[in-house]
Amino acid sequence: MSDADTPGQPQEELPSKSQAKREMQDLRELAAALAALPEERIHQLPASSALIEGLLEVRHLPDGDPRRRQTLYLGRQILEEDEQALRRAVAGQTAGTPEHTRRLHMAERWRERLIHEGKPALTEFMDRYPQTDVQHLRQLIRNAARQSDSGDRNSPRRRLYRYLRERIDEGEQL
Repeated sequence: MSDADTPGQPQEELPSKSQAKREMQDLRELAAALAALPEERIHQLPASSALIEGLLEVRHLPDGDPRRRQTLYLGRQILEEDEQALRRAVAGQTAGTPEHTRRLHMAERWRERLIHEGKPALTEFMDRYPQTDVQHLRQLIRNAARQSDSGDRNSPRRRLYRYLRERIDEGEQL
């Protein structure tokens, strides 16, 4: 009787070859999605500098074999990274995903709270997102509170919303 057949000891089952291929394909797709993020978001990813450099490099490669090979390589590199954090980073930037929608709603709620509740809401926001420039945020809140939403792309309420969304995205990726 071999060690593998010993009763009472759990056996570790290796994934099938097909399952391993599917998992690697999934990692390659994640690498491609990460490379498609804006450059500033790539720099903010919770990843090693080698992975970030690889993601920036793949953007400059021509379509075809060079890009495919680099994506394969990056997929293998992701195995050494925090895969779930990288998936959240992609989901937060991809419209229509639950994570993207959650962040949109969070920014809207914070905007309303900051305009209507004032200092207590500002203190709470600063505690959650310490990378925020408090002076700039106060100015945006003042302007948004003074002027109603005119609907244009550069209204004070929209500028406040965009700033909050950027801070939330940065805070969620850390």
